[in-house]
Amino acid sequence: MIIMGLLCLFLMVNPLQTAGAANTKIKVTLDEGFGGKVKRGKGFPLRIKLENTGESFSGDLLISYHPSYNTGGAVSVDVELPAGSTKEYLVSMPGMTEDHPSIYQNIPSLTLYHGDWKNGKKASFKGEDTLKPKFIDMSSKVVGVLSEKYDRLKELRTLPSMSIQMIELKKEELPNQAIGFETLDYLLVDEYEVSQLNEQQQKAIKDWVYNGGVLIAGAGPDASQSYGELYSLLPMESENETTGTADFLQGTKDLQPEFKELNFFTGPLDKGSAVITKSGELPVALKKEYGSGAILQTAFSLGDEPLSSWKGYSTWFAGFLKHASSASTGSNPYAQDYLDQLYWEFAEANEFFPASNFSVGQLIGLFAGYIILIVPVLYFVLRKLDKREHSWWIIPSIAFLMAAVVFGMGAKDRISQPQLNQMGIFKVNNQLLTGYQASTLLSNKSGEYTLSMPKGEFNAVVHTNNSSTFDPLRGGIMAEKVKNNEIIFPVVDYWSSKTIYGKAQTQITEKFTADLTLKDKRLTGTITNGFDYDFEELSVWSGNEAIKLGPLKKGETLKVDKTTKQSLLTRPYSGSFNGAYPSNRNNDISQLRKERMEFASSTFLLGDVTQPVLAGTTKDAVIDVTIDGKKEKQNNTNLILQPFEAINEFSGSFTLKDGMMAPDWNVIQGQIYEKGMGGSHTEIMLEDGEYEYILNLPKQLADKPYSLEEISIRINSHAVQYSVKNHKTDEWLPIEPDQRSLKLTSKDNLSQFISREGKLILKLNKSAQGDPYVQLPAITIKGEVSK
Repeated sequence: MIIMGLLCLFLMVNPLQTAGAANTKIKVTLDEGFGGKVKRGKGFPLRIKLENTGESFSGDLLISYHPSYNTGGAVSVDVELPAGSTKEYLVSMPGMTEDHPSIYQNIPSLTLYHGDWKNGKKASFKGEDTLKPKFIDMSSKVVGVLSEKYDRLKELRTLPSMSIQMIELKKEELPNQAIGFETLDYLLVDEYEVSQLNEQQQKAIKDWVYNGGVLIAGAGPDASQSYGELYSLLPMESENETTGTADFLQGTKDLQPEFKELNFFTGPLDKGSAVITKSGELPVALKKEYGSGAILQTAFSLGDEPLSSWKGYSTWFAGFLKHASSASTGSNPYAQDYLDQLYWEFAEANEFFPASNFSVGQLIGLFAGYIILIVPVLYFVLRKLDKREHSWWIIPSIAFLMAAVVFGMGAKDRISQPQLNQMGIFKVNNQLLTGYQASTLLSNKSGEYTLSMPKGEFNAVVHTNNSSTFDPLRGGIMAEKVKNNEIIFPVVDYWSSKTIYGKAQTQITEKFTADLTLKDKRLTGTITNGFDYDFEELSVWSGNEAIKLGPLKKGETLKVDKTTKQSLLTRPYSGSFNGAYPSNRNNDISQLRKERMEFASSTFLLGDVTQPVLAGTTKDAVIDVTIDGKKEKQNNTNLILQPFEAINEFSGSFTLKDGMMAPDWNVIQGQIYEKGMGGSHTEIMLEDGEYEYILNLPKQLADKPYSLEEISIRINSHAVQYSVKNHKTDEWLPIEPDQRSLKLTSKDNLSQFISREGKLILKLNKSAQGDPYVQLPAITIKGEVSK
């Protein structure tokens, strides 16, 4: 009865106990995404309309989100509603998935609180309490359009060799944070006054592009005013209006434009811009990389006649969009729930903390010492002193003391202060490090903990660990501050861990400077460390080999002289030195973290790399997450990758395997469920449909005179019809279903199967009646480099 009474008293005074919902006269209306549509697991804007027909209300609104099955949390919104007022709040949500129980069980997503949510005093409301967006097919590229002449872009709503969904955007639904634009793959702006958007919206667009988005900018008069804050990003200024030929639009024989001229707006080019195509001497299509994103610009309006009604317009535009593909932030697998895959292949290893363990010998020694102390020593001492009656309290006291010593030695690191593990994999991308990070808190006592991170550098989500509870006060609550973002954990148990992870990026001013030469299987030269980090180990990753070079501190230069197994440096490929899933049989936490980082980098960062890579491991923090109000003990491990070009003094024969060539995919019809399965380059999950599988030859061959001797393609999948593209005739050479392999030799004029850009393209027609698994063909290219 005493225990029950104490339990009831605890529940009565518990500050986080959910109180009964107080009545209000507030009605809630929700508008999710762009036109009610969102992309699975991607950020989106949420408009919330609150109508108050009762007394004045002041409080917090918590909105739950779940980007994947095992991630989630809540976003906090301060609500101030005077009596009889109506307000709209625009919130950027980290993402939703239709597979989460909160969607199909209609579990409320919104919780309203009187005052601070930490007080737990709920308030009732009417209207919508659940997010129910329409989910866009993951295989579709989403093009958001800002244009006063949206209807004129109808020819671009269906593109050849690309599944797209075009959405007209309204000013009032544009988010104030970059994460709210994640549902979009492209943002097309044409004949639209961007300057009418508020400052936060314009900054959000700039940040979204910087983080990997693609801005498509059409031309028009007075662009310097209409583009507002975005004008400085454009590859070309629009100062002069003129006319020029439309010859650059030449399409197929049946899709020649009938018009001969177009109006152009041209001007000085930005130093970082690249001209894609010209009309005579006028640059009319340009590209500029910005951060990990890109800006594509035309010198003509994308919606003006006669261009907008030309039947070949969509074909030209689809080719124009492909120039932005190199701006990808990485190669994260095309998995629908990549966040869950990222956890199991990467972030989970961050949850292991070191502990003081006793060996069997130590425990036997302690027990033997205890017996010796208790029985003979204590007996003779007390007998000599004639104090044997005191043994009743001395024996349990010694036992308690020894237990306390053992406990203290084992738990000393966990009692004194909270711990924070941080693990990251990053790739150099222009003046950025882009990649993924995981941060795990281990509490030293129960209570509230707040993780603080630099704003705009870490798009973290909370791992929910298959939790079946949907109480927002039991998860992580996101709060935006002026200079940083916070994730608040209101209830953390004693010696409990909380993990956040996701995409991360940070600016850098310098990087590695490599001056390396490979000749006769010997790698020589120097590497200078321009980073602000000291590297414990630096390696060269090429093919299936990791060439260890040793430690390198910031500002120092390392002299390299190493023998290799290779005559030609190529991209590193999975299934080799860093491709096997770590087993950690020796229970070495540091080694496990290192292996997981290497494995995850193959899956999530190196898929689009065409060059060898410098790989450095550092204990320094790259993106520093801290625990507010507490002095935590940090353990940082980060892997930084930088593709580089080496001088290859090489001649003679060479053999390229498919893993040595960077893959790319083009969806014509269907959907990619997952690629890079388990770090493998030989397996993929596809919906029945039509696809292009593109392999890029190593850059080290680009500047060398070479001839091809053999292209061998071995088929491993029965339910897929393959064909090889002939770039000279623009036709496809089919591989008959009864053929298990195709071998092309020098008599077949092999150069016609490799494009001028060094691409071998296969078309896949898959019809497996629902089985998504495809084992990709094994491809070997043999040739010879001339002296």
